[in-house]
Amino acid sequence: MAYLVWGKGRSGLAAFNLLKAKGFKSYIGDDKEDKNLWKDVWNEIDTVVLSPGIPPSHPLWQEAIKSSKEVIGETELAYRFYKGKNIVAITGTDGKSTTVHLIHHFTGLREGGNFGTPFSEMVLENDEEPVVLEVSSFQGKTLDMFRPNIGAFLNFSKDHLDWHKDMEDYLLSKQKIFKNQTQEDILILNAQKPVCDTPSLAKKAFFGEVGDLKVIGNDIYYKDEVFIKDVYHPSLKGIHNLYNIAVASFVAFSMGISLETIEEKLKTFEGLPFRYQYLGNFDGVDIYNDSKSTTVNALMSALESTKAPIILIAGGIDKGGDFSSLNIYKDKIKIVFLYGKDKNLIKDQIESFLRVYVVDSLEEALIKAKTEANKGDTILFSPACASFDMFENYKHRGETFNELVKKHFSSL
Repeated sequence: MAYLVWGKGRSGLAAFNLLKAKGFKSYIGDDKEDKNLWKDVWNEIDTVVLSPGIPPSHPLWQEAIKSSKEVIGETELAYRFYKGKNIVAITGTDGKSTTVHLIHHFTGLREGGNFGTPFSEMVLENDEEPVVLEVSSFQGKTLDMFRPNIGAFLNFSKDHLDWHKDMEDYLLSKQKIFKNQTQEDILILNAQKPVCDTPSLAKKAFFGEVGDLKVIGNDIYYKDEVFIKDVYHPSLKGIHNLYNIAVASFVAFSMGISLETIEEKLKTFEGLPFRYQYLGNFDGVDIYNDSKSTTVNALMSALESTKAPIILIAGGIDKGGDFSSLNIYKDKIKIVFLYGKDKNLIKDQIESFLRVYVVDSLEEALIKAKTEANKGDTILFSPACASFDMFENYKHRGETFNELVKKHFSSL
């Protein structure tokens, strides 16, 4: 059995190192340095291990299909060497990383997957340790034997259509994460369609306004009884984060963690940066950094949670989102400043019902937002777009915004 790992990022290197440690013949390459390597070793390999960023349209993937060679990803590869009995898998368009981090904090499970430590790296260090994994649709598409003991599908909205051929492929790739679950397993689903229709033999619990697990005010209920009362965390504001806490708490409780322990641990939780991060109040103006918002769905969650009047800063590389859906928040939004590659495309979708200006940079957007802001207003930076037109990633974008706030709001 021989493998070809394609992609030399952290996940690709983790997969290659795992294969070497297990004694398998394997090669590793990428499109930058070894563009033709895969052709040279094609007749020697049985299985192709693709990094998550490589789309199905890639010639290597297409040739593997024609040649009937197995195509898997790093997550599937790691699972095949995993000997443990406890995997928690979290997916969804938005909220995955925060929910994984909460579960890690509540339970002590090692966290990784799509965000942080690759599963292969975790397995190489300890192949029996219980884990909580963030699993993306890219990873889901290449799964085969993978089976989580506890799973959660948080939400689903238009995204990644530059990678998936259509919304159905995107959805099926998410649902595939849970296809091997049995009646011994647990699956937590958003009560809204299409998530609630995810096929699985697992015991199901639904969350949302019509679910088993719901949020009323600041209280979390399960089957109409108080589960956790008066939930509050300064870094996890908004109804979407209350549901992230609800799902993470339910996962932890299902694993035998007491509600008292969960409530105590929530008090010491440190939220991940750039996820609806509250930066403070400056001369009466609240400022939020939601740089992790790369979809319209994430922006909608932020708008739902933010008090009006809102001065919105957004833009970047559009991922196929429907910005016209912001119409339902037109009475909360005072003005919008758009920057980045697709600012005019977004403007065309919202200028009929919102006051919109396009600018040349994120700094210009913040300067103009400051000029427009009055006491009681909120400046919300929630791009709803990918960051790669101007920044290395959403973290670089978030760090840049924080620095700009320090520069232009002297009281920070």
